[in-house]
Amino acid sequence: MSDAPKYSAIEIERRWLVDMAAVGDLASAAFREIEDLYITGSRLRLRKVTDPNGGVILKFGKKYGKRSAASEAVTNLYLSEAEYQQLATLPGVTTLKRRYTVAGGALDVYRQPKSGLAIFEVEFDDEASAQAYRPPNFVTHEVTAEASFSGFSVAEAHAV
Repeated sequence: MSDAPKYSAIEIERRWLVDMAAVGDLASAAFREIEDLYITGSRLRLRKVTDPNGGVILKFGKKYGKRSAASEAVTNLYLSEAEYQQLATLPGVTTLKRRYTVAGGALDVYRQPKSGLAIFEVEFDDEASAQAYRPPNFVTHEVTAEASFSGFSVAEAHAV
């Protein structure tokens, strides 16, 4: 895809698997709880984000497919509770994770469906910055270009 769809934004990110022993103790670290529903037969995601103070953000998003190894057009709509509840009835597969802000990026530690899976990601303003970035020492294998580590794939591969 050469042009981003109207009203979308370009997300440029890189992602890695994580050695949790090298991260250190997160027991007292603040996190956001993220529950995602990946809608069957689509590229749509329903997301509920709960912050440490109990505040909730509800959104409905679409990823349009990779433009390059690190970039993808995305669109998000922010929802009311009633809208969220209506869309939550759609068939799909779910993930539940805790997102910690560490080392200038986001550390996602999955609780469902694959408890303990940890992925570190960093978003960038441009492709050159993404290519030049050197990740922290707690990462292991880069999975940016591996579709099997997308949120949808993680949810689908481990759905019961």
